[in-house]
Amino acid sequence: MREEEKKKVKKLISAYKKQKREKEDYLEGWKRAKADLDNYKRKEKERLERFSLQDKKEFLRKFLPVLDNFKRAEEEASKAEEKGEVVEGLLKIKEQLEDILHREGLREIEALGREFNPEYHDAIEMVEYEGKESGIIVEEIGKGYLLGEEVVRPSKVKVNK
Repeated sequence: MREEEKKKVKKLISAYKKQKREKEDYLEGWKRAKADLDNYKRKEKERLERFSLQDKKEFLRKFLPVLDNFKRAEEEASKAEEKGEVVEGLLKIKEQLEDILHREGLREIEALGREFNPEYHDAIEMVEYEGKESGIIVEEIGKGYLLGEEVVRPSKVKVNK
């Protein structure tokens, strides 16, 4: 009977080891699947954030011509001797629009007096100014804007030769 008991014990030990290996395999598979899912979720979140940023940039870009026209109107109004209530009202609307765009993360690109950077500036003309370094922006024709670090619209500039 002892020999029979030894065989049973060996069989049980063998079955136990097999079950233990299977458990470890399943656990490792589950860990890999969980890691894959976590990576997928992270990448998908990043992708959605990129799409959201692109959509926001496109949406804000549509308002920039309106803002440009308000700024032109403000410049013309500043030349007038007397500002009427209508002009004051329009200037308040411009301020509201600027405030909304700023709260959405839109900010102006600083250009004047800075070194030309093709990522942020669009050179319209090369000019020659005495006493200015080559590659320095001497005039800003059109305002550029950033959303975070993304260019919504580059500044249109004149650059010193």
